[in-house]
Amino acid sequence: MKISFFNFPDDLLYEPERHVWIKVEENKVVSVGMTDLGQYLAGKIFQVSVPRRVGERVNNRTILFSVESAKWIGKIRLQIEGEVVDINERVIKNPSIINEDPYGSWIIKVSVTDVDLVKRAFKNIQDCRSQFEEEANRIVSWKNSS
Repeated sequence: MKISFFNFPDDLLYEPERHVWIKVEENKVVSVGMTDLGQYLAGKIFQVSVPRRVGERVNNRTILFSVESAKWIGKIRLQIEGEVVDINERVIKNPSIINEDPYGSWIIKVSVTDVDLVKRAFKNIQDCRSQFEEEANRIVSWKNSS
């Protein structure tokens, strides 16, 4: 789905307040990354850190990753409980690829303990469309007035 000039793939789930997407994959694994709108708001991303290692347990109080840009520093915690199974070293080494391809640049993969809980905690694009539209419209209005 396209909202203003931002893309939001229909097959992903979203956490609109944190501008994060997740993709539920096979074997209860979820990939996590930043939305197109999130990377735009952050500006050029120059650092992504993942404080956990593969095999470590995570929960809703765990910082899954942090993102730093010239405009923003964010530590991302999500309603995910499970075990880290992969970290995208390509993103760690070259974080600005999130700006170029936010949906092809997952940051971390977690094998979750309860996929149904994850599906309830995150929203499909139809359920969070109005939140993203509101934010995108503010950006467009601001750009048009500048």
